Amino acid sequence: MSGRGGRGRHNTPSGRGRGGGRGRHDSGRGRSGGGGRGGRGGGGGRGPPTHCPPVASSNLVACTVSPLIKFYVYGIDAKSKSGQPIDSRSRRGSLFNMGVLGKEGLIARSLEEGGVANAKKLQEECNSWRRILYFQNSVVFSPRALPVDLSNGPVPLVGGGDAPTSDNGDCMTITDVTVYGPPVELATRAAPQASGPIDAMAALTIDLRCSDCTKSFVNEQAMMLHCKELGHSPVVAGNEKLTAANKELFLQYANVVLSRALSERGREYIDPKSFTDPTDRDGRSLGVRVFKAFVCEFGLHKSKPDPSFPCTLNLTVDLRAKIMRTTSLLDVMSGGNYNKKYSPQEIADYKRKFNNEIVIAIYDKKCYSVKDIHFDKSPASFPIQGKGNISHADYFAQRKQITLKYPNAAPMVEVLGRNNSSIFLPSELVCANELDTQIKSKLPMIASFTPQVRHAAIEEIRRYLIPGAQKSQRGKDLLPSLGFTLSDSRVSVRINRMPLPIITAAGIKIPESMGGHWAPHIAKANYKVNPNHAVLINVVLVHHKSLKNYMNVYNKIKKMANDFNSTYRLGEKPYQIVQAGDKEQHWGAIEKYFGGKNAPDNTFVLDLSRPPRGQSSDPAYSVVKSYLGRGGYISQFVNHSTYNHDQPRDVKKSDIILSGVARQILSKCGVRIWWVNIPKSVPLPAVFVSLCSDVYHAPRKYDAAAGKRTAKESVAAVIVSIIREHESRPNSKVEVYCETEVRSAGREMQLDTVMNRTVANALKTFNVTPKSCFIWRDGVGDNTIKQTAEEEIPAVKKALKGGVVGSGQANADCPLAYIVCQKRINTKFLTDKGEGLPAGACVTDLQGPEYKTFYINGTSPSFSTPKPVRFVIAHRDVALNAVSPTELTWALCHDYPNWTGPIKLPAPTQLAHKLAELAGGMVDCGRSIDHQKYAGKVGRSVIY
Repeated sequence: MSGRGGRGRHNTPSGRGRGGGRGRHDSGRGRSGGGGRGGRGGGGGRGPPTHCPPVASSNLVACTVSPLIKFYVYGIDAKSKSGQPIDSRSRRGSLFNMGVLGKEGLIARSLEEGGVANAKKLQEECNSWRRILYFQNSVVFSPRALPVDLSNGPVPLVGGGDAPTSDNGDCMTITDVTVYGPPVELATRAAPQASGPIDAMAALTIDLRCSDCTKSFVNEQAMMLHCKELGHSPVVAGNEKLTAANKELFLQYANVVLSRALSERGREYIDPKSFTDPTDRDGRSLGVRVFKAFVCEFGLHKSKPDPSFPCTLNLTVDLRAKIMRTTSLLDVMSGGNYNKKYSPQEIADYKRKFNNEIVIAIYDKKCYSVKDIHFDKSPASFPIQGKGNISHADYFAQRKQITLKYPNAAPMVEVLGRNNSSIFLPSELVCANELDTQIKSKLPMIASFTPQVRHAAIEEIRRYLIPGAQKSQRGKDLLPSLGFTLSDSRVSVRINRMPLPIITAAGIKIPESMGGHWAPHIAKANYKVNPNHAVLINVVLVHHKSLKNYMNVYNKIKKMANDFNSTYRLGEKPYQIVQAGDKEQHWGAIEKYFGGKNAPDNTFVLDLSRPPRGQSSDPAYSVVKSYLGRGGYISQFVNHSTYNHDQPRDVKKSDIILSGVARQILSKCGVRIWWVNIPKSVPLPAVFVSLCSDVYHAPRKYDAAAGKRTAKESVAAVIVSIIREHESRPNSKVEVYCETEVRSAGREMQLDTVMNRTVANALKTFNVTPKSCFIWRDGVGDNTIKQTAEEEIPAVKKALKGGVVGSGQANADCPLAYIVCQKRINTKFLTDKGEGLPAGACVTDLQGPEYKTFYINGTSPSFSTPKPVRFVIAHRDVALNAVSPTELTWALCHDYPNWTGPIKLPAPTQLAHKLAELAGGMVDCGRSIDHQKYAGKVGRSVIY
């Protein structure tokens, strides 16, 4: 377990209080950013567009499913000569192709048995089967029955009987088959509802599809003419008993058919002709290309949240940006001087930067882990081992047909190959996989698509997939020939724009017109706390040695913070000033100051950092945060690479950013800068939990000791927020508790233990007996909602029922609601003219197959398409039925203290996400953070 801690209420001038942590970064970008890492949590506010139509179009295309649709699922087993299971998907796939489509395969043998054995017919049959056989490693989908009899048990495909034999003794068999029909929950064309096996005779007697080839028809006359000419038969109802497929299996089949229908481009493919080369303000290339990637996927939806209401199949069509690096490692290291001689310091720096990282080979797009970089070798001078005297430059020219531009340029990059072998690649053919921080900060601008561009892309794919869209394939469209017919229009939904919740700052109400950006308005707030009752914050000011006017920066922040006249005040002068350098000289200076010292109560570290030249973020950030976490010190970074406050070119811009820093400092001490009213139907006191186990996943890196790529452990974060009033009151305090937990790489489930512990500790810390609990859970997919809810809801209820420690009795049952937040979805909503919807637009017409669902457009950026978040109500106790989950969720989207505007997620969820990211960026994933040391400190939070 890593850090726990908090921010709390301070009842005395000494600042002693109790609290939990606030999961948030130091914001360095955005409207109110101050520096360091961190983010705004959404942005865009309630800006353009302002008009909200009553009805909008989604990026969903309705699909009609034939009631006679059926598909076969064949089980596949593959073993090596020694009898061991074959796990390689590519090897299993090649064995299947040999056993079914090969010259001696299943199709060839069936033609021989039917008296047709010429090569042309075999080629035609194999091409026809190739379109409708969908190999999925352990199973194979097919809309038609394979010519195989499984009544007597498994049938060999490779190795055994009449089946072909592989060159190494591997074998493959078909083990079983099940014939499925559509799910009982799915609405088909006039298909009756059924449970259990489906009697196909109860549906339509004939379908406008051919059962012997992949053709569909617009009318019965055309179909019968086709069948008469070729001796084929239409799809008709038979006596075959079909098993109703479950929703997950049916969607899997529908999506593999869709993948084939996209002509091997898959559900997500990149248009190689459509890309941009973004540049900086001086017109220099950023070293990346941005491609359009089309995403298509089938899903099940309802128009009403009624369990008895049937589902419909819809195709979601979306557009994503794919980033491809164009700057090689050679370009990065040489700076354009390809005859460069590297100094020992440069060699050490580049080895430290790229060793164990992931790189991409430009010529085949494969990823490799870097083992080492050899600056004494070049492609022309370094021979390939075991290939005679051939150099790497000659090898790439002769074998890969790649002529190197700089064959004499060092270095060579050693990467990890198969079986821990080494592969040496010219550095001009390798680029870094991880984007530079500078490019990452520009992604919202360079890798976003406007609503008009996205609208055109949706129409392009829709036209591509509808019947008859391509003259060369007219009548041969795969989707309708297999029972999926797309509509020629998109799904429309009703829009309800929710009003701005009541937001106040020191009694000043934020007007509706400023609902997207209220920073200028709250600057007037005055909390009117008597200076004699205020808590003095002892500021340890850390500044980079290159900053000459650091005291001017401090004085500005001090004045802006103290002008609020809140419970906490910055001292007239810093308690201590510490000068720092880069990297080791940065964290070393802080360790030297705090080492062996007992800092006074209410110590706050204000770090005016300046990252090394060419870097937008400070590499010492996570190290410093980790060290301060061990000591229980809260802190705020101000990044002078993001903006130079030491010598600002624009004083007004600098003041806007520093005012955000001042608000963040007060917020970290426990001041609620602004208050958002919550619905009065919420029973108080209320506990808002975000297991945004938003688990932070670090990329895999090469571990020299293990000799392989390993993934860094992940971090899950839980935030617990206590709300005691529906409306604001003078100088109300923030009560937020947090904990993090280290997880094995990629693990997002089984978080019931940390949820139980965090909620129990929060109730103890704040001495509260809650009357209601609302959980917003991030990082859960549709298929795991039920399992996750069944694990975590009892754990939280147990903590809620435990009561306050020392009270002697357990609490009565506390009603609970469990809402899953899904932010990485492809669903979008646009006007009929292809324009985006404003912030606050809410959609309830698009329901999931299992749970009540709503969508909220939290933001509406001017440079890209608004991206809604899907909220799935997995559980809600009857006692909370009067609480509007849309109203409560929307209110909390305005409560994120790092951003003076609405964000996409409720504030507790965004806080948990930022906390997980911060702890995950630490070398030890936050294990060293000691929450106990935050007792008696100002704010006591592990994330500052």
